[in-house]
Amino acid sequence: MKRQEIKEKLLDLLHGNLSPEEKEEVMAGLEKSGISRAEIESILSVSQIIDKTPSPEPSEKMDKRFYALIEEEKRKALLGEPEIKPKRSYSVSFLTPGLRIAAGIALFLLGWFASGWLGSVTPAENKQIADLTDEVKLLKETLVLTMMQQSSPVERIKAVNMTGDFDKADNQIIESLMRVLNNDTNNNVRLVALDALIRYSSLPEVREGLIASIGNQTSPLVQLRLAEIMLALNEKRAVPEFQKVLQNAGLNYSVRDKLNEAVVILL
Repeated sequence: MKRQEIKEKLLDLLHGNLSPEEKEEVMAGLEKSGISRAEIESILSVSQIIDKTPSPEPSEKMDKRFYALIEEEKRKALLGEPEIKPKRSYSVSFLTPGLRIAAGIALFLLGWFASGWLGSVTPAENKQIADLTDEVKLLKETLVLTMMQQSSPVERIKAVNMTGDFDKADNQIIESLMRVLNNDTNNNVRLVALDALIRYSSLPEVREGLIASIGNQTSPLVQLRLAEIMLALNEKRAVPEFQKVLQNAGLNYSVRDKLNEAVVILL
């Protein structure tokens, strides 16, 4: 299969235009070239998220250097210089258009690396594939952070759920989940964020954040879930926070019973 045919197949794969048999053929070919199925699925999931993410009109004040960076990366990709390094230092509010371009470049490079179908993959190409995988992961993480700021609760829930795809979350993801837990206007989003944070409960800063969050919650469902989590973690430091909440005369009776139970067990 020629390189151009490979790239066309990849585009069809990206847009979901392949039959199940054709998709499997392309996936198998990419695997032979040294790209794991998990890496391919990661790239496809990023592309699907990008397609569903609205692209805001760029502000007149947008930094021209950002556009210059994107143009430079496009030039490098076309010349076969895969040195894409998206940086989260740019404001999330205008990253979406750049992510569309960057994801397109990632796909181009994926087609370039898929030349492994035509022959053996060199160590240098393997390194390029690994670098691309890292960049795709960074793109996905940036998309998650962007989606957490969407006005739709459904999109914010999707973003929170996507954090489960990361083998390891960095501080920025954890801090964003904590902000959602404490400040989101939708209690369902808060509840999903709480469950997402449980995965990182072994981290001291996460435990401290969960304890501090107890007094910020007014939803009975979130309060009950926090009580269950503190009991599961045997977190005695939560007792003073529970006692403060119990002073609220209007507290839901089911929550009151659960918090009283938690206090007795943890003391």
